[in-house]
Amino acid sequence: MIKNVNHNAPDQNTNENSLLDHIGLITLLSALFTFFMFLYTMFNNTRLLQIIAFVIFLGFAIGFIMNILKLEKATRLYMSLFPPTMFMIIIVLIGGFFGQALAFATMAFLAFIAYRNKPKIRLAIIIYDIMAFIVPTLYITFYGPILGVINLPYDEILVYIACLTWLSQTFRVYDETKTRKYTNALEKNNTMLKVNEKALQTAQSNLEKQNQKLYDLNQDLNKKNKQIEEFTFIVTHDLKSPLNNINIISQHLLDQPNSTTFKEFKEHFEHLEGSSTRMTNLVLGLLEYAETGNSDKMKFIDCQEIVQQIITDHSQLIKNNRATVLINDLPNIVGRERDIRMLFQNLLHNALKFSSVRNAPKIVISSEEKDNFYQFKMSDNGIGISKDQQQNIFKAFNKLHHQSEFEGSGIGLYGCKRVVDIHEGDIWVESIEDQGSTFYFTISKNLQIQEYSQPEH
Repeated sequence: MIKNVNHNAPDQNTNENSLLDHIGLITLLSALFTFFMFLYTMFNNTRLLQIIAFVIFLGFAIGFIMNILKLEKATRLYMSLFPPTMFMIIIVLIGGFFGQALAFATMAFLAFIAYRNKPKIRLAIIIYDIMAFIVPTLYITFYGPILGVINLPYDEILVYIACLTWLSQTFRVYDETKTRKYTNALEKNNTMLKVNEKALQTAQSNLEKQNQKLYDLNQDLNKKNKQIEEFTFIVTHDLKSPLNNINIISQHLLDQPNSTTFKEFKEHFEHLEGSSTRMTNLVLGLLEYAETGNSDKMKFIDCQEIVQQIITDHSQLIKNNRATVLINDLPNIVGRERDIRMLFQNLLHNALKFSSVRNAPKIVISSEEKDNFYQFKMSDNGIGISKDQQQNIFKAFNKLHHQSEFEGSGIGLYGCKRVVDIHEGDIWVESIEDQGSTFYFTISKNLQIQEYSQPEH
């Protein structure tokens, strides 16, 4: 996860803390040098120099203790004011030299860096450093040192090392600040690149989802167009034929009411009844087909229970045909319950309808679980299907037999195929004429339970 970070405030605090750490180091080194100078005066110099050396050491020791106690702001202010004050007093008491001028310039530069974010304080300290050197130097030029000219032991070396340490530490801080600035800029750019990359990935993912939705919509549109073509075919062909037949017979009856015999009337009415029955079957088939996919939501289904209910509903038909129906263990699946019921019911009805006159119908329903789907099988010992027709039986309104042999609309198996398509599966048949057929269909395991249902259009 990428978080937005404010780089400015942390960077400033980091720079100040780094500078304070270096000021602490400067204070430590100064305290050590002045301590060694004090030790040297204890054995080789006068009481006056011992006191002066001790005061100088004590001043830097106090700064070091303040740094140890984490008095950061106090340490910074103390180390900005104590050295110039100390050198000012030393100049007035015992004289000055060029090294002290270098020390004052160094301290002014250190104040310039240490208080770069506080210009008023920085200006005041720099002016103080300048005046702390100029005023006592002018004083001793006219009046001389109060105690006379006295040389502290190794004071030039001490000032040189102190100035070198202060300058090196200050420039180090400056370099670290500059490097950190570039580093922070790179990190910020890198963060922005990551944010942009994530945004791009999100946009690509959304685009892929939109493309998938568009593809699904196109697929649905193609299916709807195909259904419209099929319905148009029904209206213009299958329904038109019985209607024309009814109109012709009706007109014939009206034109010859006196000359028509009872036998002819009977034949005409038989034709009318057959045509109306065909129309009724077509309309019922259309209604059943139209409900496919719109029936209900996806939920857990007990296939064993559904098939058992279908057998109970068809018990009289099974008894009349002296049929035997065997059910092996069937699984629980996710699907549309009414569609699955229609699927099993149509296949069972066909197995009973297209039975052989030589053998009593025997129907076996079983299933097998695969990796990504359930495979169902319904076999019978009926009249079978020729090989050249096995690819056509799942097309809309395709009938293998004449209406006088087996009644039907030709929609049942096409509806079965649509149910299987909705459940992301496939359906096929293996059959031998006069020996029987075995219908296979699969139901996907990837279907999700729907919390709510929305009618499909």
